[in-house]
Amino acid sequence: MKNQPLDSSDQSKILIFSILLTPAVFLVIGIIPALFLAFGIYMMKRHEDFSHVVTAVRNFRGYTLLFLIGSALFAAYFARSLNEEDSWNRHDDEFIVSVVVAMISIAYLIAVKMLFLEPLANHNSWVEANGIFSTKPRSVKTSANAVEMDIIKGEKLKQYSVADELLKWAKLKEDGHISEAEFNEARAKLLKKS
Repeated sequence: MKNQPLDSSDQSKILIFSILLTPAVFLVIGIIPALFLAFGIYMMKRHEDFSHVVTAVRNFRGYTLLFLIGSALFAAYFARSLNEEDSWNRHDDEFIVSVVVAMISIAYLIAVKMLFLEPLANHNSWVEANGIFSTKPRSVKTSANAVEMDIIKGEKLKQYSVADELLKWAKLKEDGHISEAEFNEARAKLLKKS
């Protein structure tokens, strides 16, 4: 299953997580965790290494945990203030906001694991090589040695370009980058095309 494309259920989970993260991004609080995840996906795609996503989720969780701890401390502070009769009117809104932020932080900690990391981890080999929403495998990269040398890409070469190409191939042979046989093969193909 790790080398299979994400099914529609897993893709939906990632989409739902993205939608749930959007309000936090617009409230500026969620820009940093969203950047952690975006950078992790970018690095995974660039290096084809799933550990970048795991690290991004770890950073996301750490940042969200800081918000949870901070909001819990504020809620405790305002709860203590609520016991005084005259301060109820002054601190009730702050207490409610602190509790709501703490609950949202807990929800994001759960959501990033269940709606983001688990679907990707279940298909990590596929995601590394092909991307999150791809359903077809990316074309296999072939090495330069395995591919037959295609000297001339264009079909209609002008005379001066054939001469230029011959000079380039001669320079490669002279510098020792290609053998005499490779040079003769390239020269024959070039002269045949002109």
